[in-house]
Amino acid sequence: MSVVFLWASGASAQQGQWGGFIYLTPKTESGIPAGSKDAILQNLEKAAAGFANDFAPEKGKTDTIQYYKEHEYTQDGKPAAGKAPAILIRAESLDRSKVDDYFKTLSGALGDYFDVERRVGVTRELNYTSAETLDRLKAGAPKRGDGKSQPNAAVLPISKTSAWWALPLDKRENYFNQRPEIFGKNHLGHNAVGFMYITKIFRKLYHSRFIDGQQDFVTYFEFSDEDSETYKKLLDGLRDKTTNPEWGYVQEKPLFWGKRAASLKEIL
Repeated sequence: MSVVFLWASGASAQQGQWGGFIYLTPKTESGIPAGSKDAILQNLEKAAAGFANDFAPEKGKTDTIQYYKEHEYTQDGKPAAGKAPAILIRAESLDRSKVDDYFKTLSGALGDYFDVERRVGVTRELNYTSAETLDRLKAGAPKRGDGKSQPNAAVLPISKTSAWWALPLDKRENYFNQRPEIFGKNHLGHNAVGFMYITKIFRKLYHSRFIDGQQDFVTYFEFSDEDSETYKKLLDGLRDKTTNPEWGYVQEKPLFWGKRAASLKEIL
């Protein structure tokens, strides 16, 4: 059995879907000159023409794009240092070159006005997992909503410490499963914490290790306004090292909590 993240999107997740997370941080308060904005937007709309707009998800679409306006930007549950990105864009494709090409076009169009940074990962199927775990993941996966019913999205990149990767696989698996005889009576483990909230939060996991040195994984969540507190409880539960000591090996990167937008024009 291999390690399973309960924020993976489910047993039937599309394998090999590249995700590019593009962060736009304004260089100045003045923004884009009014006389330039229309031409820039037209250029970027053309660049995004090959991607389906994920504000209204369509079943079976693997090349998608979604825009987000910053709501909170935090580090380990506290306000992140430095200037927060105002906008995040997620572009996905089975063809990495499409994601890379969009990033290049965006950087060229907006580089004078924004610091443009990105993180990259790829989805993978859940292999070597127990049938019971796969069944629970599939049964518990919530139906994904559109940007109106589930307006909130969060992007949390994380890395694991070198000490974690040095552990034998069976010892890493112990942290994910409920093993009070090893970790103490209050131990739940990553999986048990995740299953407490699995029906409320849409989640997706991108693997970055050996692909993008900034992080090992990029975790993605969507949820309704009503489930904002559930999302916070999920994070609090994962961060509790008494019930989930696995998090002692986690290095969180800044967490971007944004509001989904129907178009780039709405938020640029």
